[in-house]
Formats: sequence, C-alpha cells, structure tokens
Amino acid sequence: MKNNKIPYGKHFIDQDDIDAVVDVLKNKNLTQGPAVSSVADYVGAKYAVAISSWTAGLHIAYLAAGLKEEDELITTPLTFVATSNAALYCGAKPVFSDVDPMTINLCPDKLSRTIKKHPKAKVVTPVHFAGLACKMKEIKNIADKNNLLVIEDAAHALGAKYEDGSMVGNCKYSLMTGFSFHPVKSIAAGEGGMITTNNKELFKRLLRLRSHGINKVDDIFKNNGLAFTNGLKNPWYYEMQELGYNFRITDIQ
Repeated sequence: MKNNKIPYGKHFIDQDDIDAVVDVLKNKNLTQGPAVSSVADYVGAKYAVAISSWTAGLHIAYLAAGLKEEDELITTPLTFVATSNAALYCGAKPVFSDVDPMTINLCPDKLSRTIKKHPKAKVVTPVHFAGLACKMKEIKNIADKNNLLVIEDAAHALGAKYEDGSMVGNCKYSLMTGFSFHPVKSIAAGEGGMITTNNKELFKRLLRLRSHGINKVDDIFKNNGLAFTNGLKNPWYYEMQELGYNFRITDIQ
C-alpha cells in the first residue's frame, strides 16, 4: 500500500535549475538583484510584484485594498488557512461562503446570499481550487453590484485559463491576483509568490509594503530638503512612508 500512494506534492529539479542558483551565488546579488523577474507578460497583466510567499502576498494585498478592522472578507471554506488568516492580520473578519459541489470553487449564487447577510464585507477572495478557474465573470458582476473588491487567490492556478480563454492573473476580473511558488505548486522556488495587478498606484504601494514601507520607487518624496541637493536627487536618500514588512523574495529563490 505504501508504494501505491499518490504523493501530495513532488517537485522536479533539473540541471538548469541548479546552474541558475549557482550562477546567482557566484556572480550576482543574493537578494534584490536582477534575477527577480515577473510573470506579468505571461499572464497579460501590467504589473507584478514578487514576494517571499503568497501568504505574505495576501497580507499586503489586503492592506493595499484597504481592508481594516471591523471590515469583513468573504472567501471559500475550501482553501489553505492563509486566505482567511491574512484578513485577521489586518484586523478584519473572514466570512465563509459555500462552494459549488461540482467545481469545489466559490458558488456565485451562494455568494450573493452571503453578501446580503454581511453588509460589512469589503473584499471577496475566490480561490481557483486545484487550478480550475472560478466563474470570475459572474463573481465580478456580483462584487461590483455590492461595492466589493475582488482579490483572486490563484495559488494553484499559474498557467490556468478563465472560461473566456484568457490567462488567470490578467486581472480583468479583479483588483489583484496572487500565485504561490511553494514546492507543491506549478512552479517551485522553495518558497515565494507573485501578485499581479493593472493598477499602477496599487503596484507602487505593494512595492513599498513588501520592503518595510520604504520608498525606492518614483513616488513623490515628503522631505525634499533631504531628498535633493541643488535640484538633484541624493542617491543615498530614501523614505519610510508607511509601516511595511520584509516580504522580499531572494535571487536564489
């Protein structure tokens, strides 16, 4: 019986994976260097932010969406604990809406009923279970009618497609979408994740939140007296403009 078990997850490491890690160790930055790249072009989104895990991604995605204390977040009961736990990190309350037994994904009809019972709901997070895309057009329409934001948990779904044939992660049906690079997912980086979005201001805030809230992008500085000398930006200068986290991914990963 032991030999007949289907493994929960099994990663594959090829020689080109080993060579890529060795190349980083020999020649480049171990973190915050050129090896960190995005999947934005692949899925058809404008922007992507690499993070240390999709759990970290959920946390800063919820923060960037404005989820706060006394808000509620609606999601499926069939997911990993991070989907709802990240709402608790923000002081919000997770609310579960049942699934369609044929797809194991969030049921649009049941979602409508759940929203009516929870007027404090601000965000809905559908989960593409086992890579099968949710009925995102229906979910987005329901969310829009009730002034809810949509953040897709696509941890399982890198490379998957919606019913219309477009790639999961293009954010046509959501504010943000997130992927996991945990070893039991489609691409294994040891740990890691990626958030995609089409909103530039949101993208810039996600970059700050993943790195201690420090401004290293093209945001407007708040203290120009220190930021500039004779009209030129001081290369050593940066600002912590809000409370952030150390959620960066490494070049090794």
